[in-house]
Amino acid sequence: MARIGVTGATGFIGGALVPALAAAGFSLVLVDDRSGPMVVEHPAHPAEAIRFDSPRALELLAGCDAVLHLAAVSGVMPCARDPAGTRRVNVDATRELLERCGARGVPVAFASSFAVVGKPERLPVNGATPARPTHEYARQKAEGEALVAAASRRFGTANAILRMSNVFGSYRVGGRAIAKGNVIAVFLAQAATGVLSVNAPGTQRRDFIHLDDVVAHWVAVADLLSRSPPPGAPTFVVGSGEAHSVLEIAAEVARDWTEAHPHDPVPEIRIVPNPREGVELVDPEFAVDRRETEERLGVRCRRHVAETIRGELGLPAAPA
Repeated sequence: MARIGVTGATGFIGGALVPALAAAGFSLVLVDDRSGPMVVEHPAHPAEAIRFDSPRALELLAGCDAVLHLAAVSGVMPCARDPAGTRRVNVDATRELLERCGARGVPVAFASSFAVVGKPERLPVNGATPARPTHEYARQKAEGEALVAAASRRFGTANAILRMSNVFGSYRVGGRAIAKGNVIAVFLAQAATGVLSVNAPGTQRRDFIHLDDVVAHWVAVADLLSRSPPPGAPTFVVGSGEAHSVLEIAAEVARDWTEAHPHDPVPEIRIVPNPREGVELVDPEFAVDRRETEERLGVRCRRHVAETIRGELGLPAAPA
């Protein structure tokens, strides 16, 4: 039974991943200081309430067969507001974790983001797309990727980088609904008010991946690193290849809301100023190529945006 460490174990993704890892037969070492916006507790799988770079956490994690490093201060705005403070967690503490695990020969899988690619010169993006970050959060994630690769070279450990796209979906723990405020969830909530507010220009295209599929990627990486780790620090694409513009998502929500509430007015879609103007990727042609990741991990994406929106509104799946 492989022993897998998880940082950020009580966060949004960690809360869904922990029971999946346990179901896959892994022994778990879980740490989370509970400083994030969401805390998901599993009584059967308790996490130690400590920072992942504390002496005790580093000692525990360096005794694992592999570590899945999810802990971070995430988001464009938190990093823009406090670049020095977020850097201490996202860069400096990550370096300490990699140093300790590398010295013990323990592989680390690092949670990165497609934000690192900035404005790519070529589309679709894939695991080989170079990092060209355009804002502080992306810069910190790009530095984290560079640290992972450097640790592999220095210690000869087989690390991995998982670049995640826009995660959607929800789950329940102890009767509590766990969801993240992504654009799909926001539009579903706004539909009841009659107005969907779309950040300008609205044509910006995003790759969307369901949380269930994200979890499947992380479980596959845990298995790979603990059994037959590849050389170096490969980058895996944790995206579905299913891209939609923000306006398309809004239109889908408006249509399905009207079907679910035929006596209510059709929600209006309004373009509003974008609070992330100048830092957010707005390429209307953005696309992701996940073929190499599928070949290496054997994971296919099985959940889709349209079925999720309809399911959240209590509607049956649309005919194929």
